[in-house]
Amino acid sequence: MNDDITEESFMGCSLASHYKKQRTDEEYFVESKRYRAEVLKIADELKENPLRFTITNVITMDVEITKSDLKTIVGKNTQDNCFNAFKNKLAQDIKGFIEKSTYEGWREVIPGKHPETAYFAYFSRELGGKAYLCIRKIRNTGLFKPYAIIDQNTFDAEIQNLRK
Repeated sequence: MNDDITEESFMGCSLASHYKKQRTDEEYFVESKRYRAEVLKIADELKENPLRFTITNVITMDVEITKSDLKTIVGKNTQDNCFNAFKNKLAQDIKGFIEKSTYEGWREVIPGKHPETAYFAYFSRELGGKAYLCIRKIRNTGLFKPYAIIDQNTFDAEIQNLRK
């Protein structure tokens, strides 16, 4: 377990149940915690100086990533420790996630939730199972802010009225 998780080792997650697991659940749990700590260090660096960039992947977005955004992402865990480890690893490079992803579409905000959000956009990466970046457009600034990295089951539950 000395080596970092790679995209290839994600193939062992239960998301791709037809592949043999490459690590134990406990090993993925430990990796998840280690990557979470690494993301929180990155987040601390953003406290006074958020990361801002413009990127186009079907839609053009002015993205801002703050300490709070990264803390939110690593704080949203599933019961799948393998997925949590990869989610936390992917959270270390949100810009890279977007660059290497497929745009899935956008959806309106559920009435009564997230009043500051105009809509959510979704980007996916195929890593033996899909991981989805949920990014929201903030109404008053027009900035896009990462909100969560979710698994296929969560995406399927959230994609009512997904539009391209």
